[in-house]
Amino acid sequence: MEIFRADGHLTDEALASLAEGRPLEELTRLEMAEHLSFCDLCLQRYTDALTGAELAVPPASCREGLWRRVRVRAIRLLTNRYATAAAAVVLALTLVWSDVGRPAAASPDPPAVSARIQSHLAWWNNSLDQAVSGLADLLDAVGGRLSESTQGGTNS
Repeated sequence: MEIFRADGHLTDEALASLAEGRPLEELTRLEMAEHLSFCDLCLQRYTDALTGAELAVPPASCREGLWRRVRVRAIRLLTNRYATAAAAVVLALTLVWSDVGRPAAASPDPPAVSARIQSHLAWWNNSLDQAVSGLADLLDAVGGRLSESTQGGTNS
């Protein structure tokens, strides 16, 4: 019995013998097992020979629903991180603006401190807005490309 075809893949007869459990030489079994360990085509043919029937193909891809769940989770994580950071900033600013524990003679000019803090807050606000909008644009662009590729694959 011939084990390999001219193109290097296993013959149908060899795969049928292996699938049906016919007695084979130990060296032949080892060669076939080694080939099946790296050749996806022969492994698929062997699996088909074992099952005797074609495998069911799902009617629709789950990629779009999965991608939507990933986007929602990423937005939640991002929101939670920024909410935690914002709470820490508010707490720190509350402590800075309050006069608790500060002697009256050593306090700096309140309008100057207030203006500096407001400029820093405006900068942080703009930075956070740009980061969140950039992430949303990126997720929309990637989601659109994935949607186009899945629609293109099902129509052809």
